[in-house]
Amino acid sequence: MDILAFDFGGTRGRCCLARADGTHGEVVSLARAPEEDGARWLARLLGCGRELVRAAGPMRGLGISFGGPVAPDGRVISVHVPGWETVDLPGEMARAFHLPVSIENDANAGALGEHRFGAGRGTRYMAYFQVSTGIGGGVILEGRLYRGAHGLSGEFGHMVMHPGPHAPQYATGKPGNLEALACGPAIAREGRAALQSLGQAAPPGLTAKDVFDAARAGASWALAVREQAVAQLARGVAAAICAYDFERVVIGGGVALAGDTLFVPLRAAVTQYLPRYLEGKAEIVPAALGDNAPLLGAVVAAAERT
Repeated sequence: MDILAFDFGGTRGRCCLARADGTHGEVVSLARAPEEDGARWLARLLGCGRELVRAAGPMRGLGISFGGPVAPDGRVISVHVPGWETVDLPGEMARAFHLPVSIENDANAGALGEHRFGAGRGTRYMAYFQVSTGIGGGVILEGRLYRGAHGLSGEFGHMVMHPGPHAPQYATGKPGNLEALACGPAIAREGRAALQSLGQAAPPGLTAKDVFDAARAGASWALAVREQAVAQLARGVAAAICAYDFERVVIGGGVALAGDTLFVPLRAAVTQYLPRYLEGKAEIVPAALGDNAPLLGAVVAAAERT
């Protein structure tokens, strides 16, 4: 039987039907539903899920990936979409579909997906960095997802890298944290500032992808922005490796789609921040599942519960 999975992200919502066994996972149907607040996202995605279930028949379980902190009792907080704090998300889902529900933070879900089906397969000690609208993370220890004492392990984006009164701030994190320095919107912000310092107007809607594309083409302003973002991300990755002695670090999210323009300098920079005895011990690789990593991770979590 299939599993119904939902991904409530920072800028969109998705639901899918997926099959998962011990060796591979497959998304067999997918629906998308962006909305402007939590309650409307939920209503729209409940409708999408019901349509998928009507077409496919009985489900084995239901998994949720959520783009924000998830408490052990399933309560959710979103720093990007208002209204979720008043929604009993797992309860609403259980009542709507009469299925056992499993819920994970989206980065934890991404770690589960990549560990079981993607770039982390075969590892026992793995970190997952999701570098996108924000920066989240997931930790695999002894082959299992490590959630920590309060379900909040892997909050790599909230490590403070550049403290001080003039440190950048993003969303609700502390000024100068990794998220504020190296997530997609932060890279775009620095790109706009770099162009402004040259007396040039930034293109409307400049994104991190635009910055990396310009760096790939050799634009000096973009290379400088990339170097700054890579240095900060490398410090965060190196700190995680020092803390847990990972064998592999998987980088996912939209920023990771920059490919070698990101990963070549990132690997070199991480080496600079590691003690000699840890150099080369952890592979740093791009995620293999793309946007589907959190969805498939939610499938894994639901399958393990049932």
